[in-house]
Amino acid sequence: MKKRIIIIGSGYGGLATASLLAKAGHDVTVVEKNNQLGGRAGQLHQDGFRFDTGPSWYLMPEVFDNYYSLFGINAQEELSLTRLMPGYKVFFESDKPITIQGDVTKDAQIFEQIEKGAGKKLHKYVNASTKLYNLSLRHFLYSNFTRKSQLMHKEILSRLPQFASSVAMSLDSYVKKQFNDSRIRRILEYHSVFIGGSPYEIPALYSLMSTLDFKTGVYFPKNGMYSLSESLIALGTSLGVAYIKNAPVKKIIVTGHEAAGIELEDGTKLSADIVISNADLHHTETKLLQPEHSSYPESYWKKRQPGPSALLISLGIKGTLDNLQHHNLYFVENWKDNFDAIYKRGEVPEHASIYICNPSKTDPTAAPKGHENIFILVPIPANKKLSPSETSALTDKAIGILETVSGERNIRKRIVTRDIVSPQTFEERFNAWAYNALGGQSHLLSQSAFFRTPNISKKVKNLYYVGAGTTPGIGLPMCLISAQLVYKRIAGVHTSGPLETIEEVDS
Repeated sequence: MKKRIIIIGSGYGGLATASLLAKAGHDVTVVEKNNQLGGRAGQLHQDGFRFDTGPSWYLMPEVFDNYYSLFGINAQEELSLTRLMPGYKVFFESDKPITIQGDVTKDAQIFEQIEKGAGKKLHKYVNASTKLYNLSLRHFLYSNFTRKSQLMHKEILSRLPQFASSVAMSLDSYVKKQFNDSRIRRILEYHSVFIGGSPYEIPALYSLMSTLDFKTGVYFPKNGMYSLSESLIALGTSLGVAYIKNAPVKKIIVTGHEAAGIELEDGTKLSADIVISNADLHHTETKLLQPEHSSYPESYWKKRQPGPSALLISLGIKGTLDNLQHHNLYFVENWKDNFDAIYKRGEVPEHASIYICNPSKTDPTAAPKGHENIFILVPIPANKKLSPSETSALTDKAIGILETVSGERNIRKRIVTRDIVSPQTFEERFNAWAYNALGGQSHLLSQSAFFRTPNISKKVKNLYYVGAGTTPGIGLPMCLISAQLVYKRIAGVHTSGPLETIEEVDS
């Protein structure tokens, strides 16, 4: 039966859910706190530059392919995707850079030059990674684990030894067993940052992400990552989804332990049969619900580990930076201490590994002619506020690293525009728990898969959650999958794999 559905928040998860449910025939309204739809996946136009202010890596293309296919759309054509070849470049504090081609055969040759035997080992490593990746797509990522039989599938049982070993040790331990060179190990471990964790803490299961680097590849949509948000908004609009901006939610209305709508901060009340929150999950549970309706009170969150915060630096630079690729990673020598500072000691590392994105390398429209568009991410511990002086000092350090890796010593004088996002900004804009930059809990084993905070309230009927804070987790593709998981909950679908079709309800 057709339902009135309100979605709080317009991140990727909220936007993707809206279209799925509208396609099924429901009456869907998305309510957004800010003036721009897209959540963390924002865009800034400033002085002729177009900055993506959120996710910048387009990975797991099959997730997008599947999602868009549900609407009869080809993702490649819809988003005008370009595969990045090479995939990215890695700079080291005290060694020569390595460019990852995104082709396991070519990259194996590079690894072999670094460490004898590493080429053959990489093929073996990536093959194992791919098997875990495919197993996860078929049986874990798209599953709400609503039936025990889902975990007893013959493919899972046949791979149980491999799966068990992948959760019994850390990613770092797993990589160290196979490779000796510290540069190779760092390349195979850096993904942990994408899922809000340390390679010394997250399980080896996440080695599956290496198949993205060396097999499926890294892509980039025409006109930047925000074009994906625009595409999802256009799709929803075509299906009748209504979007309300500048409408912060004060509370979720609960009548008789059942979600009945929302109340905005200006006092406006909107009724609904179903409420789905794409807002920060901690904020939803501790601020938008009364204590008696909260399934996950403050005491619950004190036992959970959030992903890190970040300092985001957007720079418009005159001239070119020829030594950079589209994606660039700078790794410090003391790899472990860098992670320990962030995740164990709660300190800003003295020497930090950082990420540098140069999208104008692929898309010249991201910057005025003769200029470069640069986005820098500096990981910051969760719950860490930065003073103006600390923000300025860290920004200056990051620009210094940019000068070093680019080989351009006068970049500071060539900066024509800049925008800085501090950890506090994530709380101000997105009500982020612990100033979280990634939107959810770190992917420790205890916070992954069926151990992660589920996407349904335990106390309020017809209240669901979507996005990085719930299953399956952090990351742009995970948010699209999260949308399918909520759709499955509402539609009563219990399959473990990607949706093949959307069933329309009776009106």
